[in-house]
Amino acid sequence: MEANAPPLTAKPSAQQHADGVVRVGARTLLRFARQDDGPAFLDLLARSREHLTPWMPRTARSGERGTANRFARMLRPTSDSGGRLRLLVCARDDQRIVGVASLSAIADWPNLDCHAGYWLGAGETGKGLMRDALAALLDHAFEERRLHRVAANILPANRRSRALVSALGFTREGVARGLVEIDGTWRDHEVWSILSTDWRGGALDRTSEPEARARTRTPRSRAR
Repeated sequence: MEANAPPLTAKPSAQQHADGVVRVGARTLLRFARQDDGPAFLDLLARSREHLTPWMPRTARSGERGTANRFARMLRPTSDSGGRLRLLVCARDDQRIVGVASLSAIADWPNLDCHAGYWLGAGETGKGLMRDALAALLDHAFEERRLHRVAANILPANRRSRALVSALGFTREGVARGLVEIDGTWRDHEVWSILSTDWRGGALDRTSEPEARARTRTPRSRAR
């Protein structure tokens, strides 16, 4: 295990699984959204609009209807379909919703890769929550989803996010030019990635298993 990697996160208990929990970290847990999360989720987005504007233009500029649609996409089955997994990040101490973590463009064999997305609401940064949550997301991607590569696209100015992925062992691959339009400007993003053979000393690598080779023939089991 790398010196900078947090302790291995845990699979949910039976009760947590029934409540939609996917992975449990030391300080956070990742779970699917429920209908009754709507008010808290929308409030978090409203309070975080200015905080998120430089990094998440569509979230930051959304009005009431846009944020409602965003929450609808957090609910199952939409949240775990079409090669995408969307999860709430919740603090373990009081169960409050603090952000979102996601996997997108999830590809089957022989690629077995995806892109990670994540954000924390205003007032939640600087507490180690996202480091814990992203480690849980990687454990889920490599152990449960049997993926081999997870990438993250990060604005060069986002020093906090760059420091986070670097500390977790991601490698900077280069720059994707004009990748995302933010406030009328096509912005370059740094491309960072981590492989299953990099993460936790390769202990979660499953790409040599026969079941990995057969992923194009059998549907991926879905997190619940």
